[in-house]
Amino acid sequence: MRKIVLLGSPIAHSYSPAIQNAAFNEAGLAWRYQAMEVAPEKLAATIASMRVDGWPGANVTIPFKESVLPLLDEIDASAIETSAVNTIVNKNGHLVGHNTDLRGFIRDLHTHWQAPRAGQSLILGAGGAARAVAFGLAREGLDLSLIARSVSRAERLAEDVRREFGVEVTALPWARESFVRASSQCTLLVNATPLGMMPHIQESPWPDGVPLPPDAFVYDLVYTPADTRLVQQAQQSGIKAVSGAGMLLEQAVLSYELWTGLGAPRERMRAALGGALERSSAWGRTEDRTDRREVLDA
Repeated sequence: MRKIVLLGSPIAHSYSPAIQNAAFNEAGLAWRYQAMEVAPEKLAATIASMRVDGWPGANVTIPFKESVLPLLDEIDASAIETSAVNTIVNKNGHLVGHNTDLRGFIRDLHTHWQAPRAGQSLILGAGGAARAVAFGLAREGLDLSLIARSVSRAERLAEDVRREFGVEVTALPWARESFVRASSQCTLLVNATPLGMMPHIQESPWPDGVPLPPDAFVYDLVYTPADTRLVQQAQQSGIKAVSGAGMLLEQAVLSYELWTGLGAPRERMRAALGGALERSSAWGRTEDRTDRREVLDA
């Protein structure tokens, strides 16, 4: 049995094991995908184990998409562009970092939203996921505003995007005034923070009392729960919104193809994701937290 792992913290919420194991089973591969909670100080040792034990690859999630870069032997153009890795391919001990988030996000976004000829996109966050979103939108020719808790990190991302694409990018602090200012001409709002993710489902990155941009499309990268508070806020305001489940599927398809060299069984993966989303909804309706954990892990 060959092993693919998901490295991150926290990872209990992830649907990736359900999606990828369904794909491996469909293809008749004796592979197993498992989530592996890793402390930051253990990341280097875990990457070393990948070489020694011959794992075919891994996914990387919060908070390691950037910190994993110096631990790899080669960085693919997709990861060089974004300075973030979410997929590792092991080529006989030679570890290559890729980024399937960018293409996965753009693929799914295009199924829901048609970019207008004018207007700004607003991205909340400046981490690895935000980098993929920012580069993907800038490649589409869109001007950007970034709001992040770390202004210095947002400014670095803004400078990287400006240098690569020549679009207008504004970095703003995480303050009420920033949300009011950035939303005035916003046509697309993307949440690239973990705010609202299980178990903190009552949280939202959007501040209470600040109206959502009335003409914007809202895309929340959080997919657990499927109906995040931000999505609910948008829908209550009459604004179209989706969660990040579609992006999760698209990046998973791309990762599977990198690891295996095979075409991904997309419909089987989509069905597995749908089943996981249904179990997540059942988790949210259950009163007892112990029972909820059992439903989610099923």
